[in-house]
Order: sequence, then C-alpha cells, then structure tokens
Amino acid sequence: MKAAVVLVLLGVLATLALGETAIPGGPPLDARAFDALTLGKRMDTFDPFTLYGIEEFLLGQRALWKDASGCKSATWEQVGNQICFYYEDAPEAPDCWIYNIHEGELWGWYEGRTDGPVVRIVPGDSPMNCSFLGA
Repeated sequence: MKAAVVLVLLGVLATLALGETAIPGGPPLDARAFDALTLGKRMDTFDPFTLYGIEEFLLGQRALWKDASGCKSATWEQVGNQICFYYEDAPEAPDCWIYNIHEGELWGWYEGRTDGPVVRIVPGDSPMNCSFLGA
C-alpha cells in the first residue's frame, strides 16, 4: 500500500515538475468527436454543485445557450485543442473549453485550465423556453 502511494505521489510530482496538468479521462476531444457527442442534443451543464446552463447543439456547429441571464445563439469551432464558442453578444471574445470524456460524462475546463473547476455536460431534457429559433 505504501509503495502504491509513493508511486502516485512521484507521478504527481513529475507532472508538476514538467509543468503539465493531467486531464482526467484522456486527451481533449477534437471537433469531430465533440460534434458526434453533442449534435442534435440538449445538454445540461453543471458546475461542481448545480445546473447552471442548458445548451442545444444544432447542425453546422451552431448552438443555443440558456442560463439565468437568458438565451443566446452561438457558433463553435476547434482552436488548437479547445472548442471555442462565439456567442452573438460577444463574437470577438470566444469562450473556449477543453472537453473530454470522464466516467461516461462530457467534462469541460474553461480556457483549458485543467487545474481549475470542471463542468459536467450531460444529455438532459430541461426546457429551453427561448423566444427565438434563429440560430
């Protein structure tokens, strides 16, 4: 048991020494894999504690987002190893995420900060209740 703990600690220290942060679940998803998991689905987005948004993924790398402040449309694309969303209210300032699969769920890290809080994105049936369909 002690040997296993020592090996884990050595692995963590080696990762920190190299300046890398391990991503649970494996490598980041590319655009094709992300699209395959989300296209045509409504996904509930949870921070570590609660549901904070709903996103519906449409054809052509488009999406509708709803949170407490309302609804907005977006397009998305892969930029490096991140998926970046260009929302209608600030297309010049994309929201970029690293996504991968962990324990059967889609997980995301904002701006690729894998040492920061993780969000979970799971298929859901929460209502969008948006007054527009133009995305």
